[in-house]
Amino acid sequence: MGIRYRVATAGMALALAGGGAVVGAAPASATGKTAASSFSCDAWQYQRGSRGHGASITCHGSSFTGYVVCHQPNGYLYVRFGNRARSGGTSTAWCDLNAEVSEAGALPI
Repeated sequence: MGIRYRVATAGMALALAGGGAVVGAAPASATGKTAASSFSCDAWQYQRGSRGHGASITCHGSSFTGYVVCHQPNGYLYVRFGNRARSGGTSTAWCDLNAEVSEAGALPI
């Protein structure tokens, strides 16, 4: 995944969240932390269900909303946000049935 893609994704998520800090954790990493706070997240978990593909994430330190970047077969990318969760809770965001999760993370609220 190119650096421009990651920067564009982070910028889009920041713009949509009203300027909140973006914290994402790839499945290979154990924890993502911001330097400004004690907000941290566990590794996101890939989900597959009757609603499509998605990801769930559990975070600690403040309320948060999970997000997924979805990739459709025609190359179209879009962002979906999950439920708002309190510290220690889990937020799950879903892509459409024909799309795959290309990245996931959480935004503190």
